[in-house]
Amino acid sequence: MLDFSISGGQLMLIWAFAGAICCLPFFIKKRWQYFVTVPTIFLSIYISFITNYEFIGKPLYERPPSKFVYQYHSVIYEKGERWIILWALQNKENRLYKFPWTEENEDSLDQARRNQEQFGIPQMGEVIPKKEGDRDKRSRNNEFTLKTYKFPFQEIMPK
Repeated sequence: MLDFSISGGQLMLIWAFAGAICCLPFFIKKRWQYFVTVPTIFLSIYISFITNYEFIGKPLYERPPSKFVYQYHSVIYEKGERWIILWALQNKENRLYKFPWTEENEDSLDQARRNQEQFGIPQMGEVIPKKEGDRDKRSRNNEFTLKTYKFPFQEIMPK
């Protein structure tokens, strides 16, 4: 399966293109050209709105950053596969990450959720890459393990 991701810059180019198409009526000389231009304008605006709707709120299909502050997670089923969606905070930015489910990662994130609810202390997360010998070559689920722990008091909590 090929995942298509749109960056913010590409989204701005799509909106600029839709805006340029909307300016076409200013350059039309003949009346019959309006019949082609108006549907083109509506189509370009519709495509840009659909693209924008699909872009906003989509998680990144990649592993979480090496160190992050845990916010929330959930396990979803999509096309017969389990995925973990992780809401993490890194460098004062909220991000959603979507990666294949493993029991170890779900257990670690469940423990972080319980600790956060029970003690009210933010939980840190860390990605530990698996060694080449530990990894099953056929499965992409075994690329890394998540480790979570209480937020160290020596560090300043990101705001």
